Amino acid sequence: MAATTEKKNAKTVPGLRVRSARNGFRRGGREWSGTAEIACSELTKEQIAQIKAEPLLVVDDIEIALDAGSEE
Repeated sequence: MAATTEKKNAKTVPGLRVRSARNGFRRGGREWSGTAEIACSELTKEQIAQIKAEPLLVVDDIEIALDAGSEE
């Protein structure tokens, strides 16, 4: 039950889960392979728009839990 409480109290940041249809595909100044999760704070608004508009990338908006002791 403690783990559930920790998850509920964990701080999160907005992020993207990006799945690439082709390994090594480049968009938004990054190379994408498989599935990756990235905090939106690591991208510019222009990069986010490019990534979301790309048909070879499947993009989901997510919340990423910060590690204990990690602050952004």
